Amino acid sequence: MPFCTKCGAEVSEEAEFCPKCGSPLREARVRRPYEEKGEKAEKGEKAEKEGDRTGPITGGLVLIWLGLTFYLATFGIVRWMDWWAYFLLGLGGILLIRAALISTLTERVGLAYGSVIGGGILLIIGATWILGIRIWWPLILIAIGLVIIVSALRERVRSPRP
Repeated sequence: MPFCTKCGAEVSEEAEFCPKCGSPLREARVRRPYEEKGEKAEKGEKAEKEGDRTGPITGGLVLIWLGLTFYLATFGIVRWMDWWAYFLLGLGGILLIRAALISTLTERVGLAYGSVIGGGILLIIGATWILGIRIWWPLILIAIGLVIIVSALRERVRSPRP
């Protein structure tokens, strides 16, 4: 008798949904515990093992930007008081570059969303400080946080768990 891959409950061969958790029981979702992994599962595991190859590039860019901003501050091109804003601005740009690399190097575009959000926020903080709009960036962060929470709650309402 096959088992549900989501909850492990025994299901009949004819069942379309798991009687315990309600998950759909398609060919890919029903398996016997002793069966070999399919080719599709092996490909997924291989992709996971390869991981994110953008790490060394991102780390190198961060170190280069850190050194460059230190250099600019040391020689008075950037004031030390404003150094952190320039660093955050560049760090935001680096995260956006990372997101672009992830979406082009992998088939999993969803992995880039965190870098896009984080990079955008860092860009906003750095740019508003540099442009002298210092009072607005905390409010912008609060607004972005609220938008993220509301969109997550809306998504949960649209697709409730069984």
